[in-house]
Amino acid sequence: MRRKSAYMLTAAVLSVALLAGCGNNGGNAGNSGNAGNGGSGSGTANANADGGGANTAKQDVVTIKYVIPGTEPASWKEVRDAVNKKLLADGVNVQIDEQYIDWAAWDQKLNLMLSTGADFDMFQVMNDVVSLSNYIARGAVKDISAELNEYGPNIKTAISDDIFNAVTKDGKIYGIPANWMEPAVVDLFTSNDFLLKKYGINTKVTTPQEMLDAMEQLYNKAPAPKPQFPFTLSNVSATGMDFLHRTFDSFPFDVRDGIAMINNDGTVKDWVDTDEFKQESAFFRQAYQKKLINPDVLTLKQDQVQKETEKMNWGFVMGTLANSQAQLDKDLPGAKLGDFSLQEFNPEKGHYRFTNAKNLNVVAANSKHPEAVIQFLNWLYANQDNYDLFMYGIEGKTFKKTGDNSMEPILDPKTQASLIPNADWMIGNLNFIRVGDIITATRKLYEPDNGAKNFLSSGFFFDATPVKTELGNVKAVITSDIAPIYAGVVDYDSHIAQAQQKLKAAGVDKVIAEYQKQLDTYLASAAK
Repeated sequence: MRRKSAYMLTAAVLSVALLAGCGNNGGNAGNSGNAGNGGSGSGTANANADGGGANTAKQDVVTIKYVIPGTEPASWKEVRDAVNKKLLADGVNVQIDEQYIDWAAWDQKLNLMLSTGADFDMFQVMNDVVSLSNYIARGAVKDISAELNEYGPNIKTAISDDIFNAVTKDGKIYGIPANWMEPAVVDLFTSNDFLLKKYGINTKVTTPQEMLDAMEQLYNKAPAPKPQFPFTLSNVSATGMDFLHRTFDSFPFDVRDGIAMINNDGTVKDWVDTDEFKQESAFFRQAYQKKLINPDVLTLKQDQVQKETEKMNWGFVMGTLANSQAQLDKDLPGAKLGDFSLQEFNPEKGHYRFTNAKNLNVVAANSKHPEAVIQFLNWLYANQDNYDLFMYGIEGKTFKKTGDNSMEPILDPKTQASLIPNADWMIGNLNFIRVGDIITATRKLYEPDNGAKNFLSSGFFFDATPVKTELGNVKAVITSDIAPIYAGVVDYDSHIAQAQQKLKAAGVDKVIAEYQKQLDTYLASAAK
């Protein structure tokens, strides 16, 4: 886990983990921070680059630059050199380097690089933060269909067609999904049973009100520093929280871009104009009024939220966390990996995959080497050894294998930070992923749910090109007027009318109509 200039709802207890994206903490330790070294360019060496594909011919060695959010891990340069050495040894004339952008500057700096035509090749997309369709509308990404067909047989084997559908528009493929998790767990949350039991609070909550009550009890009973309630609302799509969606009779439904509510009957509504939005806002308003939300909720950054989440001083966290026993010993002494449970509201309503491509990697429009990107990814998904080397690093130096599908990160002796160089949630795949010594409940994230259903729009993505101007204007209103309402900072009844007027003026009706038009086309095509 989706960047997110985050909003932290303090005190009591709920935290949004970066499943994706973003954000999610359910994967291995992600990267955070400064720009790395390296750049795109061509070398002079020649080798037999098959990249796992049958049609690859001899070519100059090409270095591709992969732009991702985070800070360069201490182990990266050594791992990068080992990866590049193995790429050449395997006959793939591609070298890779990563450029890191601090989470707080991710959107701004990436947008600047895209708008100025900076020289890089691949970058991470978190669909729940800034959607793929947004980048397509801006002409920021390439159609990689031809390259994938020629150089990507291993990619096609590792990622099924129904997942690729979520990055395909009019027969054009715009990204490689990171199929690293079971999407049907997106509306579950983790309960910190250890902390709740410590203060005599019921660990099982069945309604949002019971969750609020538990939050309030924990805040009142726990000594300073008071428990925190980190919550991310910076991106517009977060003005609709999956864990609350399950509480409505209208479930299942999906909220896209914080704007469009896609219903189970195929209709699209203005999300802000629904009773569901109003009730979810009331949940956060109550929390805010009870001082369970940080007063700076609208200005807190993701790194601040992340730090508070990692302190384990909360009662419930949205999604999952990847804390190890060593981290628990440090941050929550006495707690064990089994002292946490995965919960959901109304489990009888079943499980749904609302998107099959929450995280993905795309080829930048300015890339001079789109084929090299596909050759690298094809190499990555060719076998377990390649995946282990790039994702987890050098065995014995950055990680230890503890089983066929498990591993243990090695910690930096100076900082006690994990030396794992890359994050599964950004570029991983369930066929190869290794699960470390993590909170037991989190393991559900890596287990396919055979009973889960694909929601009718799970393979649909919205092409914003026809309403690019209106969508930009609507998102601006979402940020300035809607997010404060949804976060509970201002009262719904006193502010919603003016906010909705601004949305109308910005063109929300045109955006919703375009959503409906494209969804109708998609559903008609899917029915054939």
